[in-house]
Amino acid sequence: MKDIDKRYFVVSAGFDYSDNPAAPYRVTLRLALPSSKVEEGGAMSVVQTADAASIAEAVRHLKSTVDKELEFGHCREFILGRKLIEKDGIDNSLQWLSRRRDIQSVSNVMVGDPDAYSVVNLKPKSERYPGNSLFLSFGNEGTEAANTVTTYLFDLYRRVYETGLDPVLPVANVFRDAYKIDRAAVLDKDKTRLFLDPDETLLFNMTAFGVDNTILVLPDKPLNIVLAATHTTSKINLKGGEDPVAVVNVSIEGFLEQSPPHLLEKDWGGLERKMGKHFSEEAERMLYKIRDAGVDPYGFGLHYLADHHNAKGRWEKWKRLYPEIRFEVRANVSIQGSGLIR
Repeated sequence: MKDIDKRYFVVSAGFDYSDNPAAPYRVTLRLALPSSKVEEGGAMSVVQTADAASIAEAVRHLKSTVDKELEFGHCREFILGRKLIEKDGIDNSLQWLSRRRDIQSVSNVMVGDPDAYSVVNLKPKSERYPGNSLFLSFGNEGTEAANTVTTYLFDLYRRVYETGLDPVLPVANVFRDAYKIDRAAVLDKDKTRLFLDPDETLLFNMTAFGVDNTILVLPDKPLNIVLAATHTTSKINLKGGEDPVAVVNVSIEGFLEQSPPHLLEKDWGGLERKMGKHFSEEAERMLYKIRDAGVDPYGFGLHYLADHHNAKGRWEKWKRLYPEIRFEVRANVSIQGSGLIR
């Protein structure tokens, strides 16, 4: 038993590849320093780094560099360096994270680009206490960014070991003394196979999770038409036998946040259909890109296994069918109005 003043609270941890075959793992910990004041820019912390042959050994080496016991109970942010995932995968990191009893299963896991150290080492001026800025970026605790994918440790573990479902992680990097988290990385159980750009990440969030408070943009002249989607629902249906079709039904409700004047008075229903068609085309293009990369973050394979329970060779058959699967996105857009003006 150690008193609270004899502990260092780890608020974020990063794992990188060190390019040293004898000590390939570089572990970076951000340790919070207790303060009697809680104010903007008052977050005080130190960053410690160590290289070792494994993550567990690196953490043990870091203990020799501090004068207090390391406490991971408050650590909610784990960053995996992009090079580490490409070289070694996530299995070794996930094994250590899932076995430690003091690490919460609701911790956020992400990819650090170009490395985890740059993300952990950043100390934004807006932080009220160490690690607060990065923590508020996920799960709608603070900002509600539609381009940010939230992946918890328990969900990552499930996706790695569940047949027919692949992991997806948010990508964090440093941009002008702040965090920028608007991309996603899709993995094939272990290593990265595909990176989604911000627009594709937004489409993925809407079609896979039905994320609210997003936007739907329709390119038009002289001004793009922007729908502020306040409510989004998504449902997946898998149809067909030897020629399966994945149908994604998306319902989007919102109001026009930006458009030319008196647009709704011309053709309200036609605009809804036009926006729905544009969304469907963009979403289908993204789905085929994910399929061609050989990954399945939506869980289409899991849907197939659920419909063919106990069928002999069902998984091997699905692996043959998935590269040829067709997608159909049915988007139903409902415009509630044009805000406070006509």
